[in-house]
Amino acid sequence: MLNDEGLGGGPGGQDRDWDGSFAGRIVEQAHGYVAKRKADAVRAVSDVAAAIRDSGSGLGHSPHLRALFDNAADGVDEFAEGIARRTLGEIYDEVDAAARRRPGITLAVAALAGFALFRLLQAAGTRPIPRSRALVPTGVSPASDT
Repeated sequence: MLNDEGLGGGPGGQDRDWDGSFAGRIVEQAHGYVAKRKADAVRAVSDVAAAIRDSGSGLGHSPHLRALFDNAADGVDEFAEGIARRTLGEIYDEVDAAARRRPGITLAVAALAGFALFRLLQAAGTRPIPRSRALVPTGVSPASDT
C-alpha cells in the first residue's frame, strides 16, 4: 500500500528512520521523482484544458457552443486541481476502488491501452530500406582497367 507521500513505508506501513543512509537517499530521490511526475501530470491536464478553452474561443458567433467548450475546460481544470490536491496514495486508492467496482470496464481500458502501446511500439520499429531502382553493372569495376 502507499503512504501519504506516495511510496510504501516499512513494515506495517511505518516509515523507517533512514538517517542519511544510502537507502534513505534513494527513498528521498524516489519521493522527488514522484512529486515531479505528479506536477508534470497536473501541467499536462491544465494544458489540455487551455487547448479546449482556446478551441472554443473561435466560436464567438455561437455562444452556446462556446459555453459548452468553457464548461468542458472548467471540468478538466477541476480534474487537474484534484490531482494536485491529492497525494499519490489517495489517487491510487481511488483508482483501485474504481477498478474493483467495474472490473469489465477496467479490463476493456487495459486491453485498449495494451493495443495502443503495441501499435506505438510496432510503428517505432526499424523499417526496411526500399530497394533502389538504379541499375548497377556487376561484371566490371572501374579499378580493373589498369
